[in-house]
Amino acid sequence: MSSEPAHILVVDDEPDLAILMRQRFRHQLRDNIFKFDFASNGVDALEKIKSGTSYQLLMTDINMPEMDGLELLSKVRESYRHLKTIVVSAYSDLQNIRTAMNRGAFDFITKPINFTDLETTIMKTLEENAIVQLGLDAQKNLEFAQIEKEQALLSAKFKQQFLANMSHEIRTPLNAVVGMTHLLLEKNPREDQIKYLRSMKQASHNLLTLINDILDISKIEAGKITIERISFNPSMLMESICQTLHIKAEEKSITFNCICDADVPEWICGDPSRLTQVLTNLAGNAIKFTPELGTIIMRCSRSDAAEKSWVRFEVEDNGIGIEAQYLDKIFESFTQASNDTTRKFGGTGLGLTISRQLIDLMGGTIRVESEFGRGTRFYFDLPLEAGPAFVEEQPSVSHDKLVRPLKFLLAEDQLMNQMVATDILESLFPKCSVDIANNGQEAAEKAGTGDYDLVFMDIHMPVMDGFEATLQIRATGNTVPVVALTANVIREEVEKCLQVGMNRHLAKPFEPGILKQIVLELIEE
Repeated sequence: MSSEPAHILVVDDEPDLAILMRQRFRHQLRDNIFKFDFASNGVDALEKIKSGTSYQLLMTDINMPEMDGLELLSKVRESYRHLKTIVVSAYSDLQNIRTAMNRGAFDFITKPINFTDLETTIMKTLEENAIVQLGLDAQKNLEFAQIEKEQALLSAKFKQQFLANMSHEIRTPLNAVVGMTHLLLEKNPREDQIKYLRSMKQASHNLLTLINDILDISKIEAGKITIERISFNPSMLMESICQTLHIKAEEKSITFNCICDADVPEWICGDPSRLTQVLTNLAGNAIKFTPELGTIIMRCSRSDAAEKSWVRFEVEDNGIGIEAQYLDKIFESFTQASNDTTRKFGGTGLGLTISRQLIDLMGGTIRVESEFGRGTRFYFDLPLEAGPAFVEEQPSVSHDKLVRPLKFLLAEDQLMNQMVATDILESLFPKCSVDIANNGQEAAEKAGTGDYDLVFMDIHMPVMDGFEATLQIRATGNTVPVVALTANVIREEVEKCLQVGMNRHLAKPFEPGILKQIVLELIEE
């Protein structure tokens, strides 16, 4: 029972009943178990109920002036179905009692009243009422939980959309910065200019890494990361990472060794893209926190785990190390070992968080061992079984297609990005010509009238977006290759590009070498 008294409304026109009830249940009244209100007829009872008093039980006679008990029961059933009722009437009124039960009465007591039976009936009714209330509360809690879930999903959707928009808006001007920096580096700048341009290139790379990290965190939180299982060569994967990072290592005269033990299968099944992301982050951190003339080792070996198919990856350095008090915190979002670390080395502290979550998704667990001032070792085991050999076919482009003039259509509404893309295409393909479409509608019209080798299609443009423009191009039967050249990088947008008929997706800011490779592959196809 609740600590609050059960509030009971007694409806009866007999004036002595109130005195008898208070006398018989004086102990319950004193102990705050019951609380009685009294009404002399149905009209008076409804007024009390309408006043807002929360009654747990209604006990009513049948034969009363102004409004009898049967009419009262009908009114209660219409507007206050939750209120349990007990009918009190004489044996001779059995037909009315039956009618009362049909109108929703929970139980009945006959007159003259046996107060022991009445107490039992009241207690039984209140217990039933409590059970019903528990059910109502559970339903409300369920409804509240459902509302909270829907609000959380909506909030997550808004967050995803905000991050996607933010990424797009940052990538668009960043594309111009990266592109112009590349073009200037190609124009034989002075030695002092090279230093500034390389710094610009590195700053742009750092900003792009930050954007990608934030998007990865949001995608992982939203459960939108899919782990692939394809065959790859672990030795080649690590060698590729070493090649990517060797310039940074050489700048500090760091020895960077990649070792793949002989007992590791030549080909294993897993997600090479996500594994590369993790190892690149760990090795990049190792370079960042290792002083000049230091050593870094990236190793792939058979795991000590009982399962024969598990493979261990580790990155070890003899850098500054991590103080013991920070070891449990370094995998938390936006966390670094200390504020001094942030000021001296930069970064957001997202890389290790993403790495840990990706390794979790791949079925492993990352661990760290470190001695402050002596170095750090990160390692993780993954269930990677041996897989079939897979050699990616390299595009074979005939010599005449490399030297013949190429005609491109560039659909892009940003003047700066028009200039950058045009200059890069002309530097990659000296004999090419580039037509500009300032929106999707112009792109669809020009694609239908011009004989183009390839169309570069932005997505967010005025008048008509890139999706609709591509649909219109394909609707005419035009099979010209279309490459999405866009700052949209979320998975759904990439998939939509392919669904509407685009051949490839290239994210801004783009690497000129990758753009050239895509062009040559599509022209050959």
